[in-house]
Amino acid sequence: MSKNGSRIISFGRYRATDLIIFAVILAVFDIISFFAVTEWFASDLTNFFFSIAVPISLLVMIRWNWYGLLYAVFDGVLYCALVILSSDGAYGAAALQYFLTYGIGNAFIGLAFLMVRFMGYKRIAGNAGFSVLYALCGWAALELGRTIVSLCFGTPAGSAFAGFFFGPSELLSLAMSAVILLIMRKLDGMLENQRDYLVRLDKEKKERMRRDTFGDEPVEIDQEALRSLNKKGGDMF
Repeated sequence: MSKNGSRIISFGRYRATDLIIFAVILAVFDIISFFAVTEWFASDLTNFFFSIAVPISLLVMIRWNWYGLLYAVFDGVLYCALVILSSDGAYGAAALQYFLTYGIGNAFIGLAFLMVRFMGYKRIAGNAGFSVLYALCGWAALELGRTIVSLCFGTPAGSAFAGFFFGPSELLSLAMSAVILLIMRKLDGMLENQRDYLVRLDKEKKERMRRDTFGDEPVEIDQEALRSLNKKGGDMF
């Protein structure tokens, strides 16, 4: 569908496209990162996995609310699938525990949405400190979820807590989450609810159409002046 030579899409299609793009980015990054540290550049110094699930999930939560939670769950399931498929059956019966720990545990990142709900995304995006705090809360909620599920399967509390909160992969993910959100907040419309973003763009477009080409302020001529100009017609010159 087009109007005045431009393509028009529905809001639902725009949302679906946006969500798919972020899902593809997350999946591609995870796959590349996994094989980079396990196959292509594997060594004792680089044997840890870095994911962008936290910043992507938090970003989507601001853009599309609870949809962001699904990205964290998807990332956990994808990670488990990659690990188990590359292990030649080494996990055996523990595979289910692995999937549940990362699948259900990652869903706890949804707790970070409370920050969006009660603080408001504008304050999070408008302040660098709040952006970092948002990243920290999302990361901590996710790691807490993994720890709780792991404890339910009998993992010692000390091992579970240390492994999920102080592992090199987890700490790197936290640092990169903060960096990514700090960058995203500088880009127009990235760290913004997309309904509000589209409404803002529409208002800005209409405002530009009202402005005079020689200045920034709308040109307004009162009706009396217009009538006077119409009466004089060509005699003005």
